[in-house]
Amino acid sequence: MSGPKRNPDKINTIGIVVVGICGAVLTYVSIVALQAFYMDDSSEIQMMADYGGQDTSFKSIRTQQLENVKTYAPKAAPPAPKEGQPAAPQTYTIAIDDAIRLVVESAKKDPSNLVPAIGPAVTPSVLPIFGRPKLIVPPAPAPAPGAAAPDAGSAAAPADGAGAGSSAPTTPTGGQGPGGGPPPGGATPPPQPKKGNAA
Repeated sequence: MSGPKRNPDKINTIGIVVVGICGAVLTYVSIVALQAFYMDDSSEIQMMADYGGQDTSFKSIRTQQLENVKTYAPKAAPPAPKEGQPAAPQTYTIAIDDAIRLVVESAKKDPSNLVPAIGPAVTPSVLPIFGRPKLIVPPAPAPAPGAAAPDAGSAAAPADGAGAGSSAPTTPTGGQGPGGGPPPGGATPPPQPKKGNAA
């Protein structure tokens, strides 16, 4: 057999490497794309499995609260009055928007009577001074005309409760024992410095 001489067969290394790299990249991209599709498709199901139903009570309570502040309805009937007392008036529930408007109108007419069930607030309870509120101390009630005036010897008992139940005045001991004597144990108390002298 005659003919031109053939070149020896050689392995195309560059082509094999290019095909292998391209195949690996396509495989990796396919895997990443499938994972992304799976996560997007199953994320809602997984979230419901993990946290599903936790907001149900919140939504129901919120709906009930919104209904309560927008409802017009009579309240429960007041209890039956006792003999000689007037019957309590029937009260009603109105929407919060109307209640705000009525409170503003009442405040413009009489700011001291914002709570009609309590009555007008015309008696001050704190002093009108800057800083922390200080309560107004009511004056002591005057003694009855027929009652005898207390004598100076029967002063009120001390605040710490000493001498409670006894109307006799107490004698200061000056750091000594009861009744002005020496303290228990027979020890002599140290001398007290006089006024004007250095201690």
